[in-house]
Amino acid sequence: MLCHGQKKNTDFFILSYKKNDNTEALAHDIHFWLGLDSSQDEVGTAAYKTVELDDFLGTSPVQHREVQSCESGLFLSHFKQFRVEDGGIDSGFNRLKPVEYRPRLLKIKQIKRTVVIREVPKDYTSLNSGDVFILDVGTTIYQLNGKKSQGSERMKAAELVRAIEGERQGASKVVVIDEGDREMSKFWDALGSKGDIKSAEEDTGEDMTKVERKLFRVSDASGELTFKEESAGTITKDQFDSNDVFVFDAGHEVFVWIGKNSTAKEKKYSLHYAQDYIQKYDRPAYLPITRVLEGGENETFESALIVVSTVV
Repeated sequence: MLCHGQKKNTDFFILSYKKNDNTEALAHDIHFWLGLDSSQDEVGTAAYKTVELDDFLGTSPVQHREVQSCESGLFLSHFKQFRVEDGGIDSGFNRLKPVEYRPRLLKIKQIKRTVVIREVPKDYTSLNSGDVFILDVGTTIYQLNGKKSQGSERMKAAELVRAIEGERQGASKVVVIDEGDREMSKFWDALGSKGDIKSAEEDTGEDMTKVERKLFRVSDASGELTFKEESAGTITKDQFDSNDVFVFDAGHEVFVWIGKNSTAKEKKYSLHYAQDYIQKYDRPAYLPITRVLEGGENETFESALIVVSTVV
């Protein structure tokens, strides 16, 4: 494992570690961390360096973009203490940053024949009895099943919760609660607000359609590198082509998928296109970006595809 727990907030760094998956093959995850004051040059260099490390390792590592103050639980789980200093002139007074997670509330809803997942405001007013909700506060992941939620929604939520738990390698515990259970008090405490839950009929689902899932292709087949939208709405695995790179906005996370036959140029600029996409399409700056190679997809990527697949 290569890791450091002290960084300037104008810098980036790369962390690579080996996972023991009980096989002879070594697996790596690569994280690059962006401080709030990082320049565009530093952001670009970080992306380039992850590709270089990718080539050096000769494996199929999963790559993660980490943004200061919004670091993933998986990233922070590798530090007993994570320390961030101001850039510029060093000071004898250093700020110590404990392990923190960005709390989020995810809503899982079946719309017609498709199960959709969206991040919604972390407040009781986002809840309703007809859907399933995942409250992720880092050390604990709560799955709240609305009393009128559908089995398909509960199943997809459970798959996503297991994927998040697996990514954090035991750093988080899962608590499943049915609406009305005595354990609801734990959920309210973690949510930070409490009130009447809307009925299933009161929820229109409009918040689920504000951000449409999209799939973009990065290709230089024409002689020039292009970034083109391929599909929107329901995204399935068979829409990915081994000859190119794809940027997949799953709503709650952006994935960069590297086809096994993609060119060196497509791989080199893949993260740049994902970062540009977030900026140009006015997506949240904290949105996680994960780069996966064909054949080496992580559980969260697979779960995102399952969540958006058509329900039979």
